[in-house]
Amino acid sequence: MSERSLLIAAGAVLALLFAAMPAWRGLERARFESHPVAAAEFEAKVAAMVGRDKVGEEDGVAVVRPPPGDVYVTAERWRFSPILQLAPSQRYRIHVASRDVLHGVVVAGQEALLVPGHEAVLTLTTPAEGRFTMVCSEYCGLEHNKMRHWVTVVDKP
Repeated sequence: MSERSLLIAAGAVLALLFAAMPAWRGLERARFESHPVAAAEFEAKVAAMVGRDKVGEEDGVAVVRPPPGDVYVTAERWRFSPILQLAPSQRYRIHVASRDVLHGVVVAGQEALLVPGHEAVLTLTTPAEGRFTMVCSEYCGLEHNKMRHWVTVVDKP
């Protein structure tokens, strides 16, 4: 086989693999809701939840223990806020929105892309006990690797 034929064959294989990438990525990603949202409207929901459900602070970030249902979390370089303590064996809809740049969020095995101006909604049922991480899955800057915190399942009123 000539060098030219090898290059053409290699190029064809690479083009085929490149074209198939969206299909592979689509099979991997969990489905999530996404809605346009005004930043001020979303921030008001976060502030209301923090005002109602705050139980403490960790490194300057509010820790909340909201009732089952809708909870609101913001993503910004390089943190999620507030930190969640959730009741065991309950269903939650976690609304997450970015304050600044493109982020991703992975929580309890679910992943969503966070585009500024939109909220992503992940639905989960908490385990009976334990904790799991909430991490950023899209590179968002130099300290991207530090953008994570724990979601704790707490059996307290």
